[in-house]
Amino acid sequence: MDLATQKKDLIKWIHSIEYAAILKKLETIKLEETFDFEKEWKRGVSLEEARNKSKKFIKSLFDNLPN
Repeated sequence: MDLATQKKDLIKWIHSIEYAAILKKLETIKLEETFDFEKEWKRGVSLEEARNKSKKFIKSLFDNLPN
């Protein structure tokens, strides 16, 4: 399928969308800047931190079980 046909199909599909949530998501994708790996790296958590948070969460589930 050539690029022009793909664009035409996408436009046709977008015109058929009736759900606001899907249109909002498409708008978000459209407005996104390029992915900034360095920025995302700074926001990330270490494997050890993720592991500890997971253990704490799972432990809390068992601690809150009815007797």
